[in-house]
Amino acid sequence: MDRENNKIKQAMQMSRVNMPFDDFEQRVMRQISDLEKEKAKALSDRKYAIVFFLLGSIFGIMLNNYFINRIQILTTEVAYRNYALIFSQIIFVLLICFFCLQLWKLIKIQKEKSYQ
Repeated sequence: MDRENNKIKQAMQMSRVNMPFDDFEQRVMRQISDLEKEKAKALSDRKYAIVFFLLGSIFGIMLNNYFINRIQILTTEVAYRNYALIFSQIIFVLLICFFCLQLWKLIKIQKEKSYQ
């Protein structure tokens, strides 16, 4: 019986895992808490990104309409006025598309990080 107990003790001692460093557990726990803080901050950043995207879009629409009205008043030739209107609208649409793409990438990155 003592022989079996010694074998079990030896087997248990072989399965013991030594920590590589004294503060290993504390560092792992700190990394986990830092990761959780980053996730919470990313969610907050995403909310801010959406809010400011919407505010910027509304401001851009109002600014574009203001410039269109100013161009119509100031420019007398129809050809120049039409080119200026189309140019300003194209710039606005390109900016909206660019910001939508950036917002979509942000949401996609955060979803991928949340699955990990």
